[in-house]
Amino acid sequence: MSLLISFFIGIQMLHSVVPSPPFHFLPSMCNSSQVKVAAEMALNKLNAHRKEGYVLGLQRIFDVHEILEWMGGSLFYVTLDVLETECHVKSRKLWKECKIRDAHETVYGQCKVIIHFNKNSDHSQLYSYDCVLRPLSSTAMAKICPDCPTPGDPSEATFWETAAESLAKFNAESNHVHYFTILNVTKARSQWVIGPSNFVEYTIQETACLKSQPVSIIAKCPLLPPNTAEAGLCKGSVVNSRIENRKFVTVKCHFFPHLQPVTDEQTPQSGSEPGQEEHHDDGERHRNYHEKNRHHHQHSHPHHHKHHGHKHEDQESHYPHPSANVTKILPDQNEILGRVVIYPPSSKHISLHSLPEVQEPKPTSKSGLTSQFEANPQSVPSTRPAIPPFPSGFSESPSCPGDLAIEINGLQLPSPS
Repeated sequence: MSLLISFFIGIQMLHSVVPSPPFHFLPSMCNSSQVKVAAEMALNKLNAHRKEGYVLGLQRIFDVHEILEWMGGSLFYVTLDVLETECHVKSRKLWKECKIRDAHETVYGQCKVIIHFNKNSDHSQLYSYDCVLRPLSSTAMAKICPDCPTPGDPSEATFWETAAESLAKFNAESNHVHYFTILNVTKARSQWVIGPSNFVEYTIQETACLKSQPVSIIAKCPLLPPNTAEAGLCKGSVVNSRIENRKFVTVKCHFFPHLQPVTDEQTPQSGSEPGQEEHHDDGERHRNYHEKNRHHHQHSHPHHHKHHGHKHEDQESHYPHPSANVTKILPDQNEILGRVVIYPPSSKHISLHSLPEVQEPKPTSKSGLTSQFEANPQSVPSTRPAIPPFPSGFSESPSCPGDLAIEINGLQLPSPS
């Protein structure tokens, strides 16, 4: 009996080391209906999986490889030209429901996605995504709109002060019971109108401090738990008029509903209120900062957290850390591995074909750097064959790149040359 058991164990070990059969990548048609459906599904699932940043919209299908007869369907390796929209990812809106940013605010780039798609059942499974983005260069922006506000560093104190003044107006005029505090400044721009003017976007969360009771420093108020607190995105501005010798403050905040996390097998829910946006996972950063810097806060003035050169998804002027912005979940016993990295402005379009494959981040001891990598604490066996890596080079498909869905004046798109 022991010999028989050893035999079966040996057979199992032999099967475990047998290599997978070779895979044959075939060029596919960028303008085919099947590829377009797969690309849009991949982008919607990509946006639903992310926790930070803004929803990405499809500008063009740049290139596509296909493996046929993969688990009853096709395995597509698609490179997408993408544009940032005004929707935050926690709005859970589909990208077609979101407004692409104005030309002078363009954030653009490419995403490589691997997605399984069965056209007969419309079943799809996103396996990985790897995106690199960058804002439009100052030179290109000056050509598009020389009088438009210019981008700034959202971590600068000036823009946090702008957000604080804007939020103070919201706290004073809204009918909410509790005060709100700033989690993060996500966009910042400046301009000289009738005087120095700053424009910001920032995320907020409800605190436990009642507006009916006196509060000397709102920034010290503890945050309500994320599952009960209201949170959202605000757009505000402070214009200092040198003509009237007065200050004009504006604010407009939109809140998003409490939603359960969206897995890859779920369709992102649309239909939330227009402009409803997301707060980043900044609650812990908010609390940690106040523990160390309580003496620096005044009223609703927010914390100023520096990033030590680390580039988060929604900031515009820091270089990215190689392991930044990597997220991972295990829906339906399958892994999704993905990252979105933003580089500084440049006149050269980003191409993903020269970048390494996305890897799980290595631990770093450098303080101030946080990885957005997430993993299921339980070991879950995979139910699918090993996914071959993204092929190098272009597919040489005569129909790639595909049709241009959105044209941005001054943005030069890459070509497969």
